[in-house]
Amino acid sequence: MTIVHTLGPKSTDSYAAAATLPAEYEIQLHDDFDTLIAHLQDYVGDTLLLPAAYQSQQPDFGWRELAYQYWQQLKLRSVFALPLKPMCIIENPAYQLAKAVVHPATENLLRSYLDAHDLQVAIGYAGSKAQAYTDFVSTQARFTVASAGTFVPGAQCVIRATYKPEMVWCLYQIRSQAKSS
Repeated sequence: MTIVHTLGPKSTDSYAAAATLPAEYEIQLHDDFDTLIAHLQDYVGDTLLLPAAYQSQQPDFGWRELAYQYWQQLKLRSVFALPLKPMCIIENPAYQLAKAVVHPATENLLRSYLDAHDLQVAIGYAGSKAQAYTDFVSTQARFTVASAGTFVPGAQCVIRATYKPEMVWCLYQIRSQAKSS
């Protein structure tokens, strides 16, 4: 059995992508990619499933930087494409917190919407779209981007836009960190 590490919970696109792998893969879910990547050394011999749209909560660090910085630790095994669950920009018109909560990889969708509607809103980040939605509800924030099916539309939540992108997924073998000479 090969362990594949990816983003949880089970409502994430990462879990859905991991579930398409052969039965020999055992899925292990993590709260966010940043912590998972920071602890790659703990998972040597396992695999990592990551979307090409990976964007860290750290400024200026995403899939591109990961590929260059971790090239010795991550060996690309396969690449495949799958559609994502539809993503929705959700607004709470009765918001208590004039802020948006998003997963960093979806920030550009929200910024485009805000720019098109001449809106200025501070943006905070969460480790997944599912967590962003949870934080959006608990803080009564104004906006979030969530996957369809992970939220309940209601009187307090209005879907402002829907997106249906495809995603490229990268399956990596996690190797031991090379020693510097």
